[in-house]
Amino acid sequence: METPGATTTMGLWLCAVVALLIIGSTGSVCYTAVESLDLGCLLRWDCPHVSPNTTFTVQTKTQGDPWQDVPWCVWLSSHTCDVSHAFSNFELYNMVRVGVHLSPVSTAWMRPRKFDYSDFTFSPPSVSASLSDDQLLVTVQFPCAASRRCSLGGCCPISEMIDPWTTVTVYNKLNQSEYQSRTVWTQELVSHVEFSGLAPGQNYCAVANFSFPTFSMAASPKSAPQCVQTLSKSGFLLLPALFLGIGLTSLLLFPLLTVFLIRPRGTETTENQPKIPAAVRDPSPLLPVDPCDVHLEFADDKIPAEPSSDQGQASEHTGDPLGRDPGSAASYCDSGGVKLDLQQGPDPGIGIPFLF
Repeated sequence: METPGATTTMGLWLCAVVALLIIGSTGSVCYTAVESLDLGCLLRWDCPHVSPNTTFTVQTKTQGDPWQDVPWCVWLSSHTCDVSHAFSNFELYNMVRVGVHLSPVSTAWMRPRKFDYSDFTFSPPSVSASLSDDQLLVTVQFPCAASRRCSLGGCCPISEMIDPWTTVTVYNKLNQSEYQSRTVWTQELVSHVEFSGLAPGQNYCAVANFSFPTFSMAASPKSAPQCVQTLSKSGFLLLPALFLGIGLTSLLLFPLLTVFLIRPRGTETTENQPKIPAAVRDPSPLLPVDPCDVHLEFADDKIPAEPSSDQGQASEHTGDPLGRDPGSAASYCDSGGVKLDLQQGPDPGIGIPFLF
């Protein structure tokens, strides 16, 4: 038989358990907070009234889907869980909750925590600026999404998961009241924005930031400025003159170079020609010769041994114009000039003259 005191104690204990479950279901036992940077989601909770050995389980829910356990956050003894990989569609409602394990079969779920654009914070983008003709091209690159990888070893920019509004501002570094600003809806991984109408010879800087598509308050800080120097008017005038000078110089040098390359080289022609003997190349000059200085020699076998009587008479009347000595088969002039000998050649009766 139970005493009234025991019955009262049991009733109080059951009321305490029921109250704990009710309080747990309303979220009054644990206090949750979400930290989000670049679409990441880190859930933290604080349960001051639970024992240090209490374990927890985290669940997430996307609009239209049931509650699901986060596989790496089941029966945790810590008070944090990174649920970044659990959410992929940020245009829908996403929620997260923490469960306190009261026993192996009993779990008290805290009040669900909404995770949306009001929790988002972003890192600043990076920009690069370049001049093309008279236009300034600004390229905006977005930060990598936290705890996500689009490829092996590569980061995944947040523009892979959302289509942000990107605002680019270009201003004159010396006169910041002169500026241009454009906002574009980025649907690519990288945003490109062009600016024109810039004054020549000035230093212009570009900065950019972006915001969540449906909530402009969730915006990133501005990027670090990137500056470029526009060309002055004198530079614009000098460039065509420079190109014209280069073109004219090329037109003048090309024919000369062509003639030089196709012209035969004199050294090679001289080397390839056969060498002429010195005797043929530089003949001795012919000097006038006095007939009295000519010495003729005749072969003995062509002189008759006994001249005929007619020949003898002719010889006596005419004489030997060359003063030939009958016994020597040669004739000389006594002028002391050049001596000319007639030697017998290969053909009988013909003599070859030689000068001495």
